[in-house]
Formats: sequence, structure tokens, C-alpha cells
Amino acid sequence: MSKMMRFQMVYMFISLISIFIITNATMRTYIGTTLGIVLMPLVGFNYQLPLITIVLVGVIIGFLTSIPRYFFTDWVKMGRIQNRMRSFNKVMSTAYKSNQRDKIQKLQKMRMEMSMEQTQISMNTMKPLLAFTIITLFLIAWLYYFLDELAYQVIAFPWDFEINVASAHLWLMPYWIVVYFFAILVFGYIVTMFIKYFDFTYKIRKIERTTQYENND
Repeated sequence: MSKMMRFQMVYMFISLISIFIITNATMRTYIGTTLGIVLMPLVGFNYQLPLITIVLVGVIIGFLTSIPRYFFTDWVKMGRIQNRMRSFNKVMSTAYKSNQRDKIQKLQKMRMEMSMEQTQISMNTMKPLLAFTIITLFLIAWLYYFLDELAYQVIAFPWDFEINVASAHLWLMPYWIVVYFFAILVFGYIVTMFIKYFDFTYKIRKIERTTQYENND
């Protein structure tokens, strides 16, 4: 069995567990009461600031997932693949416009190989995040429990001052889940850019010092 197949099976298994926990009220309540012992004093604010609680939980997850995702991502290789893909798309577009069928068939085979390479990089990036997927799942279960326990569930958003945070939906997603994932994406992006700046700056300076030392010799 290939590594990719094993990874997909593990990911599907975790996804099934996630669906079971999220849709099972008893399980959510058990996880919520257990985690509440730790989370309520930290980010619960005695149920007085539910929107801030949702955002802070998203910030925690964004921070925890950004660090391993950054260090397990081959940024140089990813950049090379992206440059190759841009050049490839230009060549493919030219081949289609000139109707070069033989060239198009060869390029399509190359696209499959490049797609496999991109998938491999994504898989290597996702591997360390599987453990954090369980943590994220538990925190979502706690948020479900937290919102159910609110004495007053109507809170204000910038676009609407009377939204029932426990039941209102934005299209198909509950409002609070949209806020939660938005906080994860924004804070995770900021943390990733922050780490990337300092990491790449350090590596570039190290290369410059090595080059300077070799030139002096």
C-alpha cells in the first residue's frame, strides 16, 4: 500500500470520527464539560463575551497549526513547482491556440506528473496536522457546548446587531463556525508570514556570510 493511500485512509478515518462527534449531542456534551474545566477560566469569560471566546479559540488553533505546517512545508520546492506551473500554463495555452494535438497530449501527461508532485507536497504538509485535527475537533465540540449553555444567545455582529449565535446560519454554515474559521485563517496566515520572514531572512544572511567567507579565502 502506497504512502498516499495510507494517508488518505487515515484522513478518512479521522473525518468519520469528526462527523460522529459533531453530530452526537451526548459526545459533544461530554467533551465540552471536560474541556470546560480548562477552557472556561482561560477564554470563557463567564459566558459574557461569546464572540471574543469564539475568536480566541480560532486564534489558538491558528497559532498551533501554523507552526508545524510551516516547518513541514518545502517552501523552495513549492515555489519552483509554482513557477513551473505558470510557465507550463503559458505553453499549454499556446498549444491549444495553435491546435498542436501531439504537443497537447505530451503536456497533459506532464500535467499529471506535476499534479502528483503537488499532491505529495500537500500530503507532507498535512501529515503533522492530523494530530491537531483531533484537537480542533475537540475545541469545536466545546464551542457547541459553550454556545448551548449561553443564557442569552443573541449577540451583535458588524452587519447585524441581533443574531442568535447558536442557531443563525450564513448560507449553510452557522455564524459562529464562519467566525471561528475566519479567525483561524487570518491569524494562521499572519503567523506563517511572520515565521517565513524571520526564517528566510536568517537563511539568506547565513548564505551571504558563507559566500563572503569563501570569497575572502
